[in-house]
Parts: sequence; structure tokens; C-alpha cells
Amino acid sequence: MKESLLPHYWKISAPGIFLVLITTLSCSPKIGTTEIENQETQFWTLEKAKKQAADFNSSETWDTETLNMEIEYIDALTSQDLPLFPSPFPTPMYDSPGNGNGPIKTEIAGKSFRGHYAIIGKGEHSKHLFKSPEDESIVYFSILSIADGKENENPVSAISRNHPHYLSQGSINTSTRSRVDWVAVQLADQNAYAIVNSRLFDLRAGRLILVAPQKDGSIRFYQTDAPPMNLEEQEEYIRNLPHQQKLIDFLNNENNI
Repeated sequence: MKESLLPHYWKISAPGIFLVLITTLSCSPKIGTTEIENQETQFWTLEKAKKQAADFNSSETWDTETLNMEIEYIDALTSQDLPLFPSPFPTPMYDSPGNGNGPIKTEIAGKSFRGHYAIIGKGEHSKHLFKSPEDESIVYFSILSIADGKENENPVSAISRNHPHYLSQGSINTSTRSRVDWVAVQLADQNAYAIVNSRLFDLRAGRLILVAPQKDGSIRFYQTDAPPMNLEEQEEYIRNLPHQQKLIDFLNNENNI
């Protein structure tokens, strides 16, 4: 497994927003084109999916060096309390432009929030997410949960072992009423999904999810229309959230923690 690495430590700060990234980096049809043209330009196909499945099945294609390294460090890899247990498993050889994640700590409309974001590097599998040719990575998922003062470990992880599909996961343990578990995937066919406490989100509708744990132990969600963004754009987007009246109404619900 050969991977190009994104910066190991990124820090971006602005009033009210603090973003930190410590990384262990591991096509939708065009309007007006014909079905044949779509097939010619589509990056991920059923044939590629079948070949990938066959490669995962065949030990002859496995990257055993990386597998043995992960087994050697299995205690460190599995020490975090994540939604999905990160067992090492064999993968075919692949080249990855990298992926990663980091925590978000901010305040919106007088409420404290904690959360995570997930990024993906630029490649043939992800170039549809990028607007600027200067960007080398893009945020494909973010989540923020209201925090009521409980401070605990909020583990987060990103893996590239399903390349060209990418997965991130994390837990937000900042509420005394509810733990927020999430898993997000960016697929090579341009679809992207997140599952948050069993709620399924189609991320094409919006890449940032806000979570409001309730006093009765239930939970509420607000999916924004945020597009894929670089980290600087995400910081600005979060800073401007108080200008969205529907979101403010969501945050001012008297049943929120």
C-alpha cells in the first residue's frame, strides 16, 4: 500500500472556531449526455466492483507487508472506542492520495458544539468533489453536536483500505444524555452516505450534520446544504451558520440539552 501523505498537523483558527487535524493518512451522469457517453466517462463501474471483490478474495493480490504491520500494532489500532471495530484485514495493493479527519470545537448562537470532519485527497475517484485546482484535499463530511459540559474522549478515525471508497468514523461523547456515533463513506461512484445513531443521510443533499440531544434522551438532526469544501471554506461556512434562521430555530428548541 503506497500512500501520499497530507500534512501531519494542520491548525486553523478564527473567532469562535477552532479546527485541528492530526492525520494518520492512510460519477454522476452529466445532464444532456447519452447513456453510452455516461458509461464511457463513469469512473466506477460494476465490472470494477466485481474485480475489486475478486482481488479482495485472492491472497495473491494482498499487500501482506501492510497487513503484517497492522497486526503488529493491533493494540494501538484497536485502542479507541469507535462505532466499528477496526480489525486489520488484507487488501489488494493500491495507491492512495490520502484521507484523514480531525476535531471541531466551536460555538453557534451561544451553544457549545463539538464534532469531527473527514477529508479525502484528490484522485480520479474523488476529483468530482473539487472546485479549485489548487485544493489537494476536500471535506466530504462534518458533524457537530451540542455539548452540555461533559468533556470526554471523542475518538475519530479514517481508513483508506477500501480504496477507491473511503470511510471515516467517530464518537462524540459530550452530552450526558446521548452518545453520538457516526460512520461516513465517500464512494467512487460519487455517492456518499453517513449513518448517525442509526439515522441514514444521503450526503449529496448536504455535507454538514448538526445534532441536538434532547432532555428526554431522544435526538434531533439538522442536515445543512453544505457542499464539499476545503478546510478554510468549511470554517467560513460554520462561522456563517447563525445567519440561517431555520437552523437558529432548531437550536433554540426548549427541549435541547
